[in-house]
Amino acid sequence: MNERPNILFINTDQHSWDAISAYGNPFLRTPNIDELHRNGTSFRRSFCTDPVCAAARSSWATGLYTSETGVPFNGGYLHPEIPDLGQLLNTGGYKAFHCGKWHVPGRNVRESFQTLYYGRRDIGAGGAAYYDSASTHAVADFLTNYDGDDPFYLQIGYVDPHDVCEYLHNHEEKRIPNPLEQGIVSEDDLPPLPENFDYDERETVLHRVCRRVDDALIHAAILKGIRGWDERHWRYLRWNYYRFIEKVDAEIGRVLALLRETSLHHNTLIIFSADHGEACGSHQMFQKFTLYEESVRVPFIVACLGEEVPIEKDRFDETHFVSGVDLFPTVCDYAGIEVPDGVQGLSVRPLAEGRDAPWRDYAYIESNYWGRAVVTDRYKYVTEYKPTSNSKFGVEDFQPPGPDADQLGFAQLFDRHDDPGETENLAQDTDYGEVIETCREKLFTQEARLHRQQIVHPSPKQVISNWGERLRTYWEKDE
Repeated sequence: MNERPNILFINTDQHSWDAISAYGNPFLRTPNIDELHRNGTSFRRSFCTDPVCAAARSSWATGLYTSETGVPFNGGYLHPEIPDLGQLLNTGGYKAFHCGKWHVPGRNVRESFQTLYYGRRDIGAGGAAYYDSASTHAVADFLTNYDGDDPFYLQIGYVDPHDVCEYLHNHEEKRIPNPLEQGIVSEDDLPPLPENFDYDERETVLHRVCRRVDDALIHAAILKGIRGWDERHWRYLRWNYYRFIEKVDAEIGRVLALLRETSLHHNTLIIFSADHGEACGSHQMFQKFTLYEESVRVPFIVACLGEEVPIEKDRFDETHFVSGVDLFPTVCDYAGIEVPDGVQGLSVRPLAEGRDAPWRDYAYIESNYWGRAVVTDRYKYVTEYKPTSNSKFGVEDFQPPGPDADQLGFAQLFDRHDDPGETENLAQDTDYGEVIETCREKLFTQEARLHRQQIVHPSPKQVISNWGERLRTYWEKDE
C-alpha cells in the first residue's frame, strides 16, 4: 500500500458480539456483515469501554476511557480540551466526514467533521426506521460523487438495532400479550431462551440499584412493565432484536454494493464495530448498562473489499483483547498521523496484517461511573466503588473514583472457560482469593494510567450526586 487509504468506519448501535450469522448464530441472517468478515479479520475478544451509547462513543472519538473523557454515562459532557478524531484527521491531511448517529455530548460533530447527514435535530436514541435509510442515501451520494485529491475518513453511525429499546418502551404503560396469543409468530419461529436466563443474585450493589429493584435508577418503568412476562415474551424480544439487526445489515449491504461500483473500494479500509451489546434476556436483563458479556462484548472487524490494503481475510483473531479505545489509534496508524500523548488504545493494524505486536493481556471496562470489570483469558472480575459524599476538604469532588482498594464494594468473579454464561459467582470462594488479587492488581495498574480529572459540567454532576445518594443510602443501611 503506497498511498494512505480511504477509511470507512461503519458502526451499529447495541449490537452484541455474536449476533452475526458468520459467527454461527442460526437465528438471523447478516450476509453483508458476513461479507466484511470474509474480506477481513474478526477480533473475537473485542469489548466496549463502557456499555452505554454516549460513554462508549466518547472512547471512539478520543482513544480514552470514559472516566477520562467526562462521559461516564449518557448524561456526560466531553471535556472541551480533549481533541477528537475528526479534528486530528482534518489537520493530518484527511477530509473527515460524518453521517448518522454521533452522540458524544459536549462536542458538536459539525465542528469536527463535515456532516453528510445529521438531521435538523441531532439524531438521538431511536428512529432507526427513518434515520438509517436517510444515512445510507447520504452516503450513496457521497460515494458516487467524491472526487477529492485527499483521502477521506467517513464514519457512518447506524441507529439499529437500538430500536429494540423502542419495542421495550411499548411495555411501560400497558400489558401486551405474548406473540403466540396475538397470532404474530408460531412457537417454532421463536429463538430459545438464552442458556443463562437464570443468574446468580449476588451482584454488585451498583447493578442491583441501577437495574434490579422496583425503583431502579435506569428504566424502572420498563422493569415494572415486564415483571409479568412469560417465557414467550422474552423469546419474542430476542426475535425482534434479530430482525432489527437484519434491517441494519441490509443498509450496510447497500453501502458495500455502492462502494464496489466505484474505484474507491480498492484502497478503502473498512472498520466495523458497535458501541455496546444488548442483554436480550440473558440474566433476565434487557438493554445494556451492565458488565455481563452480552452488554460489553462487541464485534470488531477490519476489512478491505479490494487488495490494496493488506489485511488477512476470512480470519478470526481469538487471542488479542481489543477495546473501544483502539479505534482512535488504529485510524491514526492507517492515516499516518501521530497519536496524541495519553491515548490509552493500541493500533490493531499489525494484528489485522497477521504480524506480532506487544499487546495487553486483559480488557478493562467501566460502567455507570462506579462500576469496573477486568476480563482475562480465564476470568472476569466485576467490582464497584462505593460512592463517597462527593466532598473533599470542604470542596465538591467529582473526580471519577479509583484506584482505591479501601473503597471497593461487592465483587463477582466468573470462570469464562467453565461458565461462559456467567451464572456462578466465585467471588466468595476462598479457593479463588489469589485470582481475585491478580485481577485487582490489573485493575489498579490500568486505573493508575488513567488521566482522570474533575467533572465540571452541571448535568453529569447532578447525576453523580443523585445516584450517589441512592447508593450511599443502601450502603449505610447495610453497614
